Amino acid sequence: MLEMVISDGLEPGERLPPERELCAHLGVSRTVVREALNLIEARGLISIEHGRGAVVSGGSPRAVRDTLRLLLRVQPKTLWELLEIRKILEVEVAGLAAERVSPDDVVAMRLQLDRMRDSIEAPEGYVDADVEFHALLARGTRNEVLLTMLEPVVDLLRASRRVSAARPGNALRALGEHERILRRVEAGDAGGAREEMRAHLVKTAEDIEAAIGEGMLDADEFQEKEGV
Repeated sequence: MLEMVISDGLEPGERLPPERELCAHLGVSRTVVREALNLIEARGLISIEHGRGAVVSGGSPRAVRDTLRLLLRVQPKTLWELLEIRKILEVEVAGLAAERVSPDDVVAMRLQLDRMRDSIEAPEGYVDADVEFHALLARGTRNEVLLTMLEPVVDLLRASRRVSAARPGNALRALGEHERILRRVEAGDAGGAREEMRAHLVKTAEDIEAAIGEGMLDADEFQEKEGV
């Protein structure tokens, strides 16, 4: 049923087919259909309205995240599209942060770099610190709308960061990239921060491509790691 919403391109406010049609299409009982609808409603992807049935919802962060995960399963190229989105959004995040961060923000980000350095040989801890560094950088923009847009994307790419960090030498190299980003941000150099972030994301894309080429990551593995 989730794939039906994605594949048919239903827009917010549009109705899903009536229960009897769903039963016939899926080959299950009405009880099973109703249970599935309730679960999908709990994720925020639909709302069940009296007299109208199941209606596609607008997008809460969780709904957006679930939809992206479903797209990844149906269309593995979505991983590359997410990396493109990161290049569009996070480059500007770095620039805005350079203009707006406080000294406390810089201290908090430097603590995450220290965590990354201490976790070079422990990919899970390294990835946690990596994710938090980018989250702090985004919060440094002081733009709540941007934070809402980034939340589902950054969370979804945790698995790609894990694979990238696991390849020999990548974690240490990426740590240096993060340090250069932070130096530019701390100096208030918006243009330099954008350039450093752009270079970091180009290397991230290369890491993912290399991991796929080496058989370290395929669509099924990515889905399993992300709980898709």
